[in-house]
Amino acid sequence: MTDPLAPPPPPPPIDVPPPGESVTQTNGLATASLVLGILSLVLFFTLLIAWVLAILAVIFGAIGVSRANQGAPDRSMAVAGLVLGIAGLVAGIFFVALITTSVHQVDHFGPSVHFCMNSRNC
Repeated sequence: MTDPLAPPPPPPPIDVPPPGESVTQTNGLATASLVLGILSLVLFFTLLIAWVLAILAVIFGAIGVSRANQGAPDRSMAVAGLVLGIAGLVAGIFFVALITTSVHQVDHFGPSVHFCMNSRNC
């Protein structure tokens, strides 16, 4: 019989899993890589911000993949972040090329359009 006046046993610590259960490992860099890769692709037109996000996504994705090869979960998330980071860099480069080409075309045709408008015989 138990003593009714005895204090109850202390509860088990919160952060320790019950016996028989294992602690699940996480790969936070894989998640960070995926989020940064998505943001870099969505914000490709902001140039500097998108490039910083994309470079971080590539770095975090590569580290996440190497951690996943050592047993951490979420390898596919790390690979997706790596690919999206690279796609964000490529989209930013294409955007810069498009803007540069457009500005060059305007500068090239600008004087002829100005001459045509002033001479009134286009």
